[in-house]
Formats: sequence, C-alpha cells, structure tokens
Amino acid sequence: MGTNGSKKKVVIKNSSMSFISQIITIPFTFITRSLFIKYIGIELLGLNNTFASIFTTLSLAELGFQTAIVFNLYKPLHDKNFEEVNSIINILKIIYRCVGVFFIVATLLTIPLLKYIVTGIDITYITYIYFVIQAFAFVCTYFWAYKRTLLYVDQKEYISKIWDLIFSIIFNLLQCLAIVYFKSYMGYLILKVLQTYSSNIVVHFYCSVHYSYLKNTKIDYQRLKQLLLDVKNIFASRIASFVYNSTDNLVISSFVSTVSVGYFTNYTMIMTCLKALTKSMFSPIVPILGNFLLDENDGQKREDIFFLNTFVRYLIASIIVIPTFILIDDFIFWWIGKNMLLNNHIVFLICIDFYIHLVHSSTMDFINSAGLFKTDKYIEVLGALCNITISLILVNYIGITGVLVGTVISQLIFWIGRSIIVYKQCLNLGYKSYIIYWTKNISYILVTIILVLILSILYKYLHIQNMFLQLIIGGIICEIIVCVVIFIVFFYSKEMQMMMKILHK
Repeated sequence: MGTNGSKKKVVIKNSSMSFISQIITIPFTFITRSLFIKYIGIELLGLNNTFASIFTTLSLAELGFQTAIVFNLYKPLHDKNFEEVNSIINILKIIYRCVGVFFIVATLLTIPLLKYIVTGIDITYITYIYFVIQAFAFVCTYFWAYKRTLLYVDQKEYISKIWDLIFSIIFNLLQCLAIVYFKSYMGYLILKVLQTYSSNIVVHFYCSVHYSYLKNTKIDYQRLKQLLLDVKNIFASRIASFVYNSTDNLVISSFVSTVSVGYFTNYTMIMTCLKALTKSMFSPIVPILGNFLLDENDGQKREDIFFLNTFVRYLIASIIVIPTFILIDDFIFWWIGKNMLLNNHIVFLICIDFYIHLVHSSTMDFINSAGLFKTDKYIEVLGALCNITISLILVNYIGITGVLVGTVISQLIFWIGRSIIVYKQCLNLGYKSYIIYWTKNISYILVTIILVLILSILYKYLHIQNMFLQLIIGGIICEIIVCVVIFIVFFYSKEMQMMMKILHK
C-alpha cells in the first residue's frame, strides 16, 4: 500500500507541476507571438519557424540515444545500482558532447543552403546572423541537459519543470519588452538563447549536488555497444519524428513560401501548446509503465492498463480537439485578425492529425516502456516515407492541404502498425483481443464525429456581439456537452468504471 501510495504521489506531483507549467507558459506564448506579428512582422515569424525546423533536422544527429538511455536506466535505478547508473549517464554525456560539436559544424555548413530553403524573403548577411544565434539555443542541450534524463527516469521531473518555469517567466517578459520597445528580432533571439542556457545550467548543477554518485569514469565500451544496438533501432523513430514534426514547415517554405509558414504555424502553434499540455499530464506515466512492465507479466492485466490509458487519452482528445475544431477560426480572427485565417480543409486535417496523435500515443507509451524499438522501426520508416512522398507530390497540386494529407496518412500507418506491435509483443494476446481494441476505437471515433456535427450546428446559432465572450460561452457549451455525452455513452464500460474508482480513491 505504501509503495502504491508513493507511486500515485509521484505521478500527481510530476503531472501537476508539468500541467501548471504549461498553463502559465501558454498565455506567454500567445502574447509573445501576437506582439511579434504586430511589431516585427509575419515574414520574420515565418523565417523563425523555418530555421527551427532546420535545427530540428540537424538534431537528428542525436540518433535517439536519450530514448535508449531512458530504457536502460529503468532497471539499475530500480535496483539502486548507482555504479551502473553513473556509467550510463557518462556514456550519454560523451555522446552528447560529440553530437554538440557535430551540430555546430553542420550549422555552419547549412548556411550556404539557406537560399534554397527560404523563399519569398530577401536573404542578407543579417539573416545568416539570425540563423547562427538561433542555433546556439539548440546546441546548449547537448552540453548541459544530459542529466535531465536521470531526473525523468527517477520520476523527479517536476524539479526541472520548476526551474524551467521560473526562467520562462523571466525571459518571456524580457522578450516582450525587446519586441515592443526595441522592435528587435535580434534581442528576441539572444534572450531565447540566455533562457535555454540559464535553465539547463541550473538543472545540471542541481543534479550534480543531489546525485552525488555521478562522477567521471572511463567509458564502458561493452555497454556502449549494447546501447548502439538500441539506438540503431530507435534511429528510425527519430527520422519519423523529424518527418512528422519538421518537414511540413520545410516543404511549405520551399514549395509555397516562407511567409506561408508564418500563417500555417499560427494554427500549429495552438496544437503544439495543447500537445505540450497533454504531454505534461501523460509524460510522468511512462516511467511508471516501465516499472509496471518489469513487475507484471499477466497479459490481461497489461491490456486493462493499456485500455485505460487509451480511454483516458480519448477522453482528453475529445475535450480538447472537438472544441478546438469548432472554435479555432474564430479564435484566430479574434487573436490576430481575419487576414490570418486558413481554409477549412487545412483546419480539418490539422485537427484529425491532433486527434490521432493523442489517442494513438498510448501505443507509444507501451512500446517505449517495453523497449520494443527494433520492431517499431519498420513502422516508423514506412510512415515517414509515405509522409514525405505524399507531401512532396500533393504540395504542387493543392499546396498546404497536400502536405497535411501526407501527415495524416502517416499517422494512420503509425497507429495501425504500433497497435499490432503492442498486442503481439507486449501484451502477447491474440487477434480477438486486437479486434476488440479497434472496435472500441471505432466507437470512440463515431461518438466524436456525432459530437462535432451537433456542436457545429449549435455554434452557428450562437450569435454574441462580443467575439471573446462568444468564444468563452461557446467553449463552455462544447465542454459540457462533450463530457455529458461521453459519460452517458461509456458509463458502463470497464475503462470508465476503472477511471472512476481511481478518481474516487
């Protein structure tokens, strides 16, 4: 009972801190972006997001070592084998330093290629300076942030979140001042670099003090060899993640225009904030799952937890995605103006992608916790190839919509493929159980579609002169109806009963 209570406290503490952090930082994100568009311009916003996508591409050099390290740290930390933990962290440190050096060199080599990636904007010497300054914020991770991995596995991520939040508030306020009073994109970038360095250095030294057994040792080449085998399998996941998260902006910048990236990312920034919010709630559960899978071999019990995780994710997805789809255009109109709106096809595809991302992530939780990287890589490669191929073909015919069609199709491939992996290799259950899984998910989708249709009609009849008030009242109505309908429809389901028992306790 004591152990279970302790685990619950850890989950609540980590989830609460992550959630609070996101709730505080998300308004800053919107305020900063609004000021950026007003005082600096949509062109530099598009440039900023395109550069970020380039640096995400270069960060592929990390190969997936952090994911492999996380998986390999579960057991020694669980067994309190601190010598082994220290050995693994030292490997990560050396690798990250090598990656950091590579990142710097790759950044310099990319500079001559910018004229082919950035379109519709004049490139001058100052553009290159912006590029290099923005690179410093990314490279910091490889020299100072490796000890954060230990906090995460040790289920103490709330500590790093506290420091991140403190520095985020301070530097976001300074960035707003730099934008409004100096209209300086350069100042904005320099402050972003200082924020990243400050939080990472403080967390680094905190870990050095509180994990006193961490010290420099010789590299254990046998362990490094084993980690490289895991990394070989995880690298496909890194490629897929890059294709999913970054190529959309690069394809749009190269084939449509860099300014279009600014318009597009107004929408995707909202989704990114909401994803960060949901990740803050679910991220602390992954290490718990890792320990659960070490202790529990019963496939049926594992499936119960898998179903519960999927249902909770579906519930969160419904609460977030349905109101977002109905209200997002009015929100963009109210927030930054009518001229920033995109067509309905784009909004529809963005929301489908978001829904699949939230619900199917339950499969990723189990795959990462069980270390099933080798099998997952084939799904990753297939999905990534479909994404980039379809996007590059369709962008020439239907623009941004074509890019998103590729993204959604790849997400469906990930979902189907990963669910097969979970049932075959993690739960060890047959096709009948797998059919039940998809039957449940199809019922979830049907309820979601019906709710979207009903709420879309109701919202059209809601006419309030003040748009902000309309958004608030519309959002409240959406949330109430979504929660009531889901509660009634799924009240007698096993997952709902499990969830209610947990909430009751």
